[in-house]
Amino acid sequence: MPKAGKLLADLNVADFIGDMALAVAEAQTKLDQNSVDQTLRLGQTVLPGMTQNLLSLGLQPAFYHFQYADLEMHLNIYYSTAIDFGVNFNLDRENESSNYDLQTEAVSGTATLTVQDGQGIPPVGKVALTANSGGQLTVGSTTYALFPSGSPSPATGEPVELGSSLWESAQDSLLVALRNHSVWTNQAAGDLQGVFMQWVTVSGVTASTNRPDLYACDKATITVRTAPTGAPGNNFVIASLDSVSPPPSLELPAGSGSPHTSAEATVAGALAEIGAAVDPAYVMVAGGECNRALFFNTDEDEPPVGYGADMQPGVTLDAVAALLATYPAARVTLKGWADLNGSPAYNEGLSTRRGDSMKRALVSRGVPASRVDVVTPGGGETAGFSTTDKAANRRVVLTFSGVPDVLVARTTESTVAWTGAPSGRTARIVPRTGSPGASPPTPVVTFRRKPYTEGIDFLTGATAEDTAENLANAIRVANANTAYGAFNRGERIYLIGPGDYALFTLFARTPTAPALSAAGSVRVAEPFSNGRPPASPQARDTVVIESVQLVAVPVGTTPQANEFALGVSAAETAQNLADAINAGATAGSLPAGLRAQAAGSTVTLTGPTGTMLGTSNRNAFILSSPRIGGRSAVSRKESSDRELRALNVDAHLSVKHELNVSGSSTIKARLVAVPAPPQFLQAIGDYLERWYP
Repeated sequence: MPKAGKLLADLNVADFIGDMALAVAEAQTKLDQNSVDQTLRLGQTVLPGMTQNLLSLGLQPAFYHFQYADLEMHLNIYYSTAIDFGVNFNLDRENESSNYDLQTEAVSGTATLTVQDGQGIPPVGKVALTANSGGQLTVGSTTYALFPSGSPSPATGEPVELGSSLWESAQDSLLVALRNHSVWTNQAAGDLQGVFMQWVTVSGVTASTNRPDLYACDKATITVRTAPTGAPGNNFVIASLDSVSPPPSLELPAGSGSPHTSAEATVAGALAEIGAAVDPAYVMVAGGECNRALFFNTDEDEPPVGYGADMQPGVTLDAVAALLATYPAARVTLKGWADLNGSPAYNEGLSTRRGDSMKRALVSRGVPASRVDVVTPGGGETAGFSTTDKAANRRVVLTFSGVPDVLVARTTESTVAWTGAPSGRTARIVPRTGSPGASPPTPVVTFRRKPYTEGIDFLTGATAEDTAENLANAIRVANANTAYGAFNRGERIYLIGPGDYALFTLFARTPTAPALSAAGSVRVAEPFSNGRPPASPQARDTVVIESVQLVAVPVGTTPQANEFALGVSAAETAQNLADAINAGATAGSLPAGLRAQAAGSTVTLTGPTGTMLGTSNRNAFILSSPRIGGRSAVSRKESSDRELRALNVDAHLSVKHELNVSGSSTIKARLVAVPAPPQFLQAIGDYLERWYP
C-alpha cells in the first residue's frame, strides 16, 4: 500500500499553487486599473454650482493590494483493495460585485474680507509749475496746453492762458483748468478726483520791516497785521460780565452817545445785544463757545473769506489775538471742517490744513503757538452746519478755555466802563495791534535791500487785504526783469525767488491712476503712485455675495437695503459692511445662514461653503478667497465584494486495498487599502491639467 507522502507528491500541489499566484496577480491588475479609472473620474467630476473637481476637494481614490495569502489543505485517507485514482479541482479566479454612492451636502465655512483703510484716499501724483511760460500737462485723457497771454490758442489740448505772474498762472489758470475736469464738476470726462495747490519756497528769500506791529515778516511771507492808520476800529473794547443783575450798560466816554444797555435775562444774551449795538463784527465768547467762525473758498485753506455775518475774518483774528493777550492763561482750540465735495479723506486733510493756517495767522498776530491747539485730524466733510449751503460747512470753529463770558468789539474810543455793580463787570480798551514803541512813524518793508515805504512806494488800502495787494504789486514791478517777485492772498504776501514753484497734488478718480506726463514749464514732481494708504473704499464700490451687490454710500449717508455707509476709519467701514450683510441675510436677499462679524478692519463671513464672493475694488476690499471656504460634507458609500475563491482540489486514490485519499485546499487572500502614492497623484494632476484644462 503506497504511503501518504507518495500520494501527495503525485498530486503536484505546486502546480495549483502557481495557478493560484497567477490568479492573484490578475486580480491585482484589475484592482489597480479600477483605482486609476476611479482617480480619473474624481478629477473629471464637478458637482453642480462648483468649479473644483472632486479630486481637488480632497476625495482620494482607493488603492488595494493583497497583503498575504494562506493555503490550507485537508486530507482524508481511506484504504480499499481497489485502485481508483482521480483528481478534480475548480478555480474561481474572481467574483466581483460593487456599489458606489456619493452624496455632497453644503455645510458652514468661513472667509474674511479686510477693509484696506476706509479713508477714501486715491492714488496721488504731483506736478510742479516752475516758470511763467508755455508748457503741456497730460493727465489721462486730457491734455492741458499752457500758452502766454496774447499768443494764439493752441490747436490741440485744453487751452490754459497764463497770467501776468507765476502765481496767477498757477492759481487762476492751471488750477482752475484742472478743477474744471475734476470728478465733482465733470464726471463724464474727468480724470481727477481733486487738486490741491501749495507754494514751495526753496530760494530762502525773506524780508524785514521797521514796524513789526504792522507788517509781520516770517520766512518768505509778509502779513499785513492791521487796517490803515486812522481807519475806524483801531482799538478793541474787551468787556466781561458774570451776571445780568443789575442790567448791564456799556458806557463810552462823553460825546459817544447814550450807553449801550441790555435787559436780556442771560449773560450771553446781554453781551450779544450790547455787542451788536457797538460793532456789527463783534466777537463774543460764552461758555467757551465763540459766535464767529472763519470761512473759506472751495478747496482752499487760506485766506479766510467773508460769509454771512462773519464778513471780516481779519477783524475776527485780530479780536481773538487781543482777547488772548488780555487773558494770559487762556487757550483757543481750532477745528476745521469741509463741505461734501471731494473724497472723505481729502476733506479730512483739507480741514486740518485750514486749522493749521489759522493758527499761523494768530501766531503772526503775536499769539504764542503754545496757546493755540489745532484738532488733528480735522473734522473733515460735514453737512452738520447746513444741508443746502456748502459754504457754511467750509469753516474753522473756535473754542476757548480759561476765558469768562466776554465781549470784544471795535472802538475808536480810549476808555470804556461798565455801569452798575463793579463785581464781575470789567472792561478795558486794548490796541488792535502791538504798540509801535520807538519805531519810526512811517512803515518800511525791505526786500532784496530795497526799501518799500508806505505812502511812497505803495499805498495803504481800505483793508489789510488791499494794502497787501498794493505792496505785492510794488515788489513785483520792481523785480519785473528778475527771478524775484511777490503775490498776495488776502492779507498775506508771498515772496518769490529763483527755483520757487507752485506744486499741484493730483488725486486720481480710481485706484488705477491715469497716465501723467508734462513738458515745458510743467514737470512731474511725483508720478501717480498708490495713495496714502494704497487704496481705499469709494462711494459706489460694491461687495458681491452670490448675485447680490452691496453698494457703498458716502460717509454720513443713511444706507438703504443692500447698501452700507463708508466710515471715517477702516474699522467703521468694516462694521457697517458686517451690519449690511447680517441685515441682508435676515431679509432673505443673501444666503440663509450667512453671518458677518467685524473685528477691527476685518469682516469674518460664516455661511454655506462655496458661496461666491467678489468686489469691484479689490485694492480696498481684500477677500481671502473667491468663495466661502471649508470642505463640503461628503457622504461616500462604497461597497465592493471581491471574492477570490479558493482552489478546491478533490483527489482520491483507490487501490486494491481500497486506499482512498481525498483532500481539499483553501486559499484566503487578504485585501487591504493603501494610500495613493504622491507621485502618482501628481502625475494624474499633470495629465488632467494637460487634457482637461
